[in-house]
Amino acid sequence: MTSVIAHIDMNCFYAAVEEKYNPSLKGKPLAISGVVRERNGIIVTSNYEARAYGIKTTMRVGEAKRLCPTLKLMRPNFELYQEESKKVFDLIKTYTPKVEIVSIDEAYIDLSDLKEPIKVMAIIQRRIYKELDLSSSVGVSYNKFFAKMASNMKKPRGFTIINRKNYKDILWNLDVGKMHGCGKSSAKKLRDYGIKTIGDIAEANEVILNSILGIHGLRLKQKAKGKDNRKLKLKIDRKSIGNSKTYPKDLEEDQEITNEIKKLAKKVANRAKNRRYVGNNISIIIKFNDFKSITRSQKIPKYTNDENEIYEYALNLLLTNYSFDKGIRLLGLSLNNVIKMDSIKEQLDIFTDYAERSDIKVKQVIRTLNKKYGKEVIKELEDLENSKKNIITTSFSKDFLD
Repeated sequence: MTSVIAHIDMNCFYAAVEEKYNPSLKGKPLAISGVVRERNGIIVTSNYEARAYGIKTTMRVGEAKRLCPTLKLMRPNFELYQEESKKVFDLIKTYTPKVEIVSIDEAYIDLSDLKEPIKVMAIIQRRIYKELDLSSSVGVSYNKFFAKMASNMKKPRGFTIINRKNYKDILWNLDVGKMHGCGKSSAKKLRDYGIKTIGDIAEANEVILNSILGIHGLRLKQKAKGKDNRKLKLKIDRKSIGNSKTYPKDLEEDQEITNEIKKLAKKVANRAKNRRYVGNNISIIIKFNDFKSITRSQKIPKYTNDENEIYEYALNLLLTNYSFDKGIRLLGLSLNNVIKMDSIKEQLDIFTDYAERSDIKVKQVIRTLNKKYGKEVIKELEDLENSKKNIITTSFSKDFLD
């Protein structure tokens, strides 16, 4: 049986959601930016009216305003976008459970088991527009790669079908830079060797392709020829839950840095709780204003998804590995080795746990002062460990977070 795979991509999703809840924005240039009053803020996305002025994702706010002085700028409302995204995918799943959610605004859908798959996909697209007031572009084909390429053909509100008879006519004359999975660097290398179109990739010598891009080049050739046997990833074996943020202005003050760690910890904890996951490893990533970065992790004594515990361990990693001597461009925090809460049973030692957490807090204060002033301004009490040893501990077994 021939597979029927659809790819749906919501058009200018963040901007479209804002227009849905504020119709007066429709038809006007609109962009979403993390910092709307700073010229160095970054454009996250924009609507088609703004794009007509040349405004692009990752463009600086100052440059965008020069291109379009009437541009309306709004801060992102991620909670609202998540809610609208869930509505879209819930609607799709009323037709089939075979949905691979790629991101907040796109998904692959396996329609192979449906009697009239093309008609069903058209109905889904129409319902999303009529009932949720959100437009999308859809691609339908016999594999994931062609479905993704098809959804990019017409925007907004496109519906493109690529099959075994027409794929050469539709795709092979396109520039290599239009091929999904072929980035700017790869495209430049291919052009340097005279490989300029997707058709050129399909017909290129494998030895030459391998010498230019390695195994990636051979995979591009197979996809260009319609050979893509990847299945939909219907269930992800999640190993970590994380969140990161790139800042339009470098973080330099110790208070604002620790505040950002706390915000990240809250987001990670909420995501873990919503998905009923716990983890026993914390990691952070710090990218500095000189574009160097470090990643550090720590295994923790027990599985958790508690906001305060995640924050404490993440802050401990930060204070151990950062001396507040240069600006931070990006911060990331992850809860790793995650498993479902329902599968956990562990020994809990309340008093020992409390003492360990208190110890961490003391060390954090000491380390902060030492880092900030360059010398030991306070010494740890030698009897701290002894006081812990004198605590009478009681252990008991229970279902975790029952």
